[in-house]
Amino acid sequence: MNIAFNALSAKAGAGISSIQNLFPTLVEIDKKNRYFVIISRYQTDIYNLIPEGFNKIIVRCVPRNPFLRVIYEQIVLPFYLGIKKIDILYCAGNVAVILAPCKVLLHMQNADPFSGIIEWDLKNKIRNTLLFYLGCLSANRANRIQFNTKNSMYMISNFYNIKPDKCFVLPPGINFEYFNSEAKRSENDYILTVSVVAPNKNLGVLIKAFSLLKERDKYNGRLIIVGDIKPYYFYYKKLLKIIEEEGIRNEVIFTGRVEYTKINKYYQSARLFILPSLEETFGIPVIEAMYNEIAVLASDSDLYPNLFIPFKEIAEDRISYFDPYSVEDLYSKMKIILQNKKDMMSNREFIEKKYDIRKIAHRLIDEFKSLEGKQ
Repeated sequence: MNIAFNALSAKAGAGISSIQNLFPTLVEIDKKNRYFVIISRYQTDIYNLIPEGFNKIIVRCVPRNPFLRVIYEQIVLPFYLGIKKIDILYCAGNVAVILAPCKVLLHMQNADPFSGIIEWDLKNKIRNTLLFYLGCLSANRANRIQFNTKNSMYMISNFYNIKPDKCFVLPPGINFEYFNSEAKRSENDYILTVSVVAPNKNLGVLIKAFSLLKERDKYNGRLIIVGDIKPYYFYYKKLLKIIEEEGIRNEVIFTGRVEYTKINKYYQSARLFILPSLEETFGIPVIEAMYNEIAVLASDSDLYPNLFIPFKEIAEDRISYFDPYSVEDLYSKMKIILQNKKDMMSNREFIEKKYDIRKIAHRLIDEFKSLEGKQ
């Protein structure tokens, strides 16, 4: 079969990590199918990440505006798919190519269109509204729909009334080769989070809890936030204002975007990893931090069962949890962990068993096979 991945929307986060983790593994273990990736000539930063064995379909005249790009995909991509005789198109980001002349496997991985609690700016409110309705059309068009967790499958299926036999749960995987190098540990003490700086990440609560730790416990480390600040710059400016008000301007470090292969050095030297998100369909940094044997704090899904918070599903009882709306609760949990000198439970075997990229790739190949010959 000819299987194509639409990567026109890949810019950061899961889109990039899929290219670096999943693509090489697919071509390594699957010698029967031919793989293609669809990109534009503007995506120079990911061009060299695409492994040998993946055929590049470079489409021309792709609008940089995301709204126009989606329209372009719906009108122009079907012709490319027909010319290349693509049998299955893998679409990420909740949006399928509705008129694709082939089978479609849709990855529902974005919780933003269903958000009723996040303070988005006007541009992103419009974007999320359009994505919601496009997602509904895409779900109806898709032959199979992948979800990262049972949590997101249950919630999104209810929004769109998707038939259960269309759905399957397959989490992102990790290529552990990126995390097995022996890097020199830093003697600096710091708390870490890894995420795009976006409103759903709830970083304001983290910054305020960190400020309490500095004020009440005289914590001498810093807070390092590793992730792109450009996509939601309005939110980044809001966080800077909070930092100024708390008087910790020199204690919070935004690294900006960091290449995926270079993130490991931040994990290896961190005292504590925190992901305070209010909405996620997965949370790859949580399992990356666990694999690096770091103490992890994440939002507690039991307190808010109607939110996209999947961390107890993916990490079970191997990490600690807090109320993502409570600065005081996060502060108290941070304090307990930082004061605890006991040996941690090892999580490597647990993570390898559930999230090894080779196991995930084999399961995805099985899904491709299930679509072969279906009408």
